[in-house]
Amino acid sequence: MQRIISLISSYTRLYFSGLLFRMRPTEQVVDSLTLADLQKLARFDGSLPYHDKRVRALLWEVKYYAAGKSVAVAGEYLSELLLAEASDCVGTPFLMPMPMHPKRRRERGHNQTEVLCEAALKTIFSEGFLYAPNILRRTRHTKPQQGLERHDRLMNLKNSMEVSDPAAVKDRVCIVVDDVSTTGASFAEAKRALRAAGAREVRTVALAQS
Repeated sequence: MQRIISLISSYTRLYFSGLLFRMRPTEQVVDSLTLADLQKLARFDGSLPYHDKRVRALLWEVKYYAAGKSVAVAGEYLSELLLAEASDCVGTPFLMPMPMHPKRRRERGHNQTEVLCEAALKTIFSEGFLYAPNILRRTRHTKPQQGLERHDRLMNLKNSMEVSDPAAVKDRVCIVVDDVSTTGASFAEAKRALRAAGAREVRTVALAQS
């Protein structure tokens, strides 16, 4: 009887251990993904094709879990895009993650574009950029962009961002980073807010395009 109880206990531990450490399907995809894989997938402008299941899995893991492997490989690839974008900038550009409204940030626990920027900065010389995660802010909580037509996306985000310190960006080059760009509505609003604050030039970098 004691042996039977011991076997049952062992199987129970194995069962719950399997449940605890079972990888998500997207996590399994990302686990084998490398920087070289992403470089091969790159579009003509360097961005990744969102329709590829490996790219979708990567961005899902970053967006909802900020998982270690996904953040590391995505950050390393993003660093290449940022270095290319900044190569012809005059002066040190501001690096800005696409802002997230505080309400949505509380719900998710993190802003995935901040996570990406911080991961990218670990692999490049930080003095090449002035990291400014709090200058561009989302002031209005908007409904999710998914499922909206381009015109509705633009209207949904209209006047939803502002610059907290206009003097800091005046006559400066700003590079805004987003994880995915679909219609460009988020970038359009970010450009409007930064140009209104006096930025000399606003450049945009999306890790992926859908």
